[in-house]
Formats: sequence, C-alpha cells, structure tokens
Amino acid sequence: MQSEHSIQNVKRIKPGVVLFVFILFVSALLIYKIQSTESIHPHRDSLSGQSENPADQLEKSVGATETPTPILDPVTPEPELVLTQTANRQSLLPDVKTVKEGELESTSWQNPFYRLFWKSKGWQFTEAGMVSSADQLSAATFLRPYKKISVSFRVDVEQKFPSFDLKLLTRDPAKPDQVLVSSAIHFQNDGVSVSAIVQAATKELKHIKLDLTRTKPESVRIRFVGTGNRFVLSIGGRRILTCAQPAQQSGKECFLSFLASGERVQISALRIEGE
Repeated sequence: MQSEHSIQNVKRIKPGVVLFVFILFVSALLIYKIQSTESIHPHRDSLSGQSENPADQLEKSVGATETPTPILDPVTPEPELVLTQTANRQSLLPDVKTVKEGELESTSWQNPFYRLFWKSKGWQFTEAGMVSSADQLSAATFLRPYKKISVSFRVDVEQKFPSFDLKLLTRDPAKPDQVLVSSAIHFQNDGVSVSAIVQAATKELKHIKLDLTRTKPESVRIRFVGTGNRFVLSIGGRRILTCAQPAQQSGKECFLSFLASGERVQISALRIEGE
C-alpha cells in the first residue's frame, strides 16, 4: 500500500514540474530574443547611417565634377565638304593694313601681273601672266576689293582643261584675318560648278556638265561677272551658266582669288574691272 501511494504522488508531481520548467524555458527564451532584437536594431541603424553618408558624399562629388562624355556623331562628313573647307582655309586674304595703304585706287586693271599686287603662294608672275606650281597648292588674291566685278582672262590648254578655282572672298568683320563667306567657281575638264561656303558650310549653287577637252593646244577665253546679286560665266565666247550670288556677299567687298590644287595653270590676258 505504501509503495502504491508513493507512485501516485510521483505521478501527481511530475506533470506540474514539467509544465513549470517548460514555461520557465519559454519565458527565458522570449526575454533573450527580445533583448537580442533591441540590441541588433541600433547596431544596424548605426551601420546604415555610416554607409549612406559616404555614398551620398561621393555621389554629390562626382555629380559636381564629372563632365558627361559627348556622344559623337558616327556619320562621316561628305568628302566634298571636307575638301572645300580645306581649300577655304588655304585661301589667302590680304592684310587689312596692306589694302588701306596700297596704291590700287584704279578700278580697271589690264594684266596686273606684278607680284606686289597680289597676296600669293605658289604662283609665279611674269609680264605675260601668272603660272601655278605643279607640286603644291597655289593661291593668289588680288589686293583690291570689289563689290561688283568683271573678270576676263585666258587659260592655256594643251588638251585637257586644267582644274582650278576662281573665288570671291568676303572678309569677316569680327575676325579680319578670316573669310566669312566665299564663292567658288570650280573648273574641270568635264564641267563647271558654283558653290558658296558660309562659315565652313558648303552649298552647291549650280553644276554644268560639259566637255572642255581641246583637240589642239589653245588659249581659252573665260569671262566672269559678279553683279552682287548673280554670277554670269562664259567660256570661249559662249555663256555657260548664270546663278544667284550668295546673299551674304550682296553689297559687301570681295577679293578675287585664284586657287590651283597642285596642277599647273597658266593665266594670261587678265583684265579686272568693277566698283
């Protein structure tokens, strides 16, 4: 009887103790978890604050100093535009002082093949005419400006008509040593073209296809007129073309210039008139 009573007491005590131990364990676990969470949050906040501030400072620093990389235009400039710009840069403008102090008061000139009347490079002057160099670009600009001009001359042609430009150059008032606008009459064996170059932008005004080949050597007569509003060109006594003159040159002074790109060009019987 005593042993059975002891077993019953053990059975009564054991469930209570187990429950108490379980509750104590769970309570301790919850308290530990709460304390751990509260200690971790401030630590994370401090780390977050420390990592964000340098990033913000770097972003502001880069934004203040970095220059965006420009997107380059992949389109290659047209060949004729590049060549025209190069030729335009190599055109020679007379010095302002030289023009003002010059002795070119007359408006009419017959065979002005005197070197001091020109600002030139690559051209040779004689009493009979002017000849460009065959191995370099040759440019020659008459020192007297004209608002309206008439030019006549002869070009020696063996068989193939030589390639060269007759140009009218207008000075940039803001930059007297540079060309603001120029007109170019380009002569080739297979045709003649007229173009305008305004601040490095080129526009072809007219193009005429014709065969200028000669069966025997001769001196071909060329006459060019610039009225300020239009151009008129004749070759061999026959009118070849007329076209509008660039508006930027209307009423402005222009300098007559000859440009040969490494080809021998011989000019004679030159007459310049105008106002």
